[in-house]
Amino acid sequence: MMPAPAAPETMADAVAAYHSYAADRLSELRDHATSMRAAIGNGAADTARTEWLAAQQAWQRVGAAYGSFGELGGAIAPGSRGLQQGAADPGFKGLRRIEYGLWHGQGAGELVPVVDELLSDLAALEAKLPEAAVDPADMPLRAHEILEDAQRDHLSGRGDQGSGLALALTRADVDATKEVLDLIRGLLENLKRGFPAKLDGELAALSSAIDATRADGVWTPFPSVPLPQRQQVNAAMGRALESLALVPALFSTD
Repeated sequence: MMPAPAAPETMADAVAAYHSYAADRLSELRDHATSMRAAIGNGAADTARTEWLAAQQAWQRVGAAYGSFGELGGAIAPGSRGLQQGAADPGFKGLRRIEYGLWHGQGAGELVPVVDELLSDLAALEAKLPEAAVDPADMPLRAHEILEDAQRDHLSGRGDQGSGLALALTRADVDATKEVLDLIRGLLENLKRGFPAKLDGELAALSSAIDATRADGVWTPFPSVPLPQRQQVNAAMGRALESLALVPALFSTD
């Protein structure tokens, strides 16, 4: 058995580890997007939707919160809000545009060019990742902002383009948050003893609340989840966000 990799000891170590982690997730995204393109071309809509979810979850696990990676990041999974023609706007592209098409009956002629552009943008991002990725000062912020994005864009429904898979995407955001916390765990423990363990417990509770909404392994649209379960998700999200908001404050030198 190979030994586990050493935990990052400095923020520079954490950023280097994050770059490697992000590169792996982008590779997964590319693989799923390539499979999705083939499925769309073959008219296999159910397979294409499955691959879309896997691709979008891979993107969520990158932890690209608050416009990280600049224009290239924005091209991969933008929303249609703010565009003059909404979902029909020529400027609407990327994973969310593909989501719209797959859940609104669009076929290969409309979607294959969108997937091709996505793959091109993804290749450009992978090539520029070392210079485009997170700044060391932003790592603690990311620990909070990933789930803040999830609450704002997924659980609110504002980012949905027809799939109704907000909970699946939020679950992937929890995974990304855990990864970022693992990368700064030692540094955070030195600043506040026992705090990482508290965050672990709250994120585990959030994961469990989200997982409990699945019916026979199928993700349910959040508004259709029974009220008591929605309340549990919202409460667990609120507790986690309140605690995570302290992370960047602990690292602040102001």
